Amino acid sequence: MIMTTLDRRRMLIPLLGLLLALGVGLALSQLGRVDASSGALIQEEPERGSTVAEAPHQLLLTFDRPLAQLIGAHHVAVTDAYGDRVDDGHPLISNYSQRTLVVPIAAHGDGQLTVEYRVQLIGDGEMLQFESSYAFSVDHTLGPNEGENISAPATAKSSQPIVLWTIAILIGISAVGAMLYFLRLATGTSRSSLEPVNRSVFRDDR
Repeated sequence: MIMTTLDRRRMLIPLLGLLLALGVGLALSQLGRVDASSGALIQEEPERGSTVAEAPHQLLLTFDRPLAQLIGAHHVAVTDAYGDRVDDGHPLISNYSQRTLVVPIAAHGDGQLTVEYRVQLIGDGEMLQFESSYAFSVDHTLGPNEGENISAPATAKSSQPIVLWTIAILIGISAVGAMLYFLRLATGTSRSSLEPVNRSVFRDDR
């Protein structure tokens, strides 16, 4: 039996379909692993890809599952633009949430900070390990310029009531002093007008 070219093509179609199905399945499985790894971290502070005016004193990493309460189960390395580590090497689980990891850092200067983490999470009664990385940047030029007094307007505004109260007090003191002065003049005038009469009466009695 002689196999024609058309028969050969018909035999290759199922084989190609099988190979295509295997390739798609393998790609989807790999994609699912990548999504599971990156999806474990649901929030970062500072955020991934953001630029802040000043490096924070700590990072907050929040995951979609509780963190394992085991010593040495979580590793985080934060490096600056020169590749030097700026974390203290001791990430801690937050007291407010078992899904949040607190990472103290001491970074100086501008540039990109890279965060690499490997954590163990609790899910469906088993321990799951996730690792990935992200980065954010520090740019001090986003903050106020050096020597700029941003509180000067507030200080000037707050001093106005003090000046007004001082003027009001001085006016009040002046008014009271003037009143006392006129009362004293009036009292002194009445006494001086009576003194000659009284003295003349006393002289006549003698």
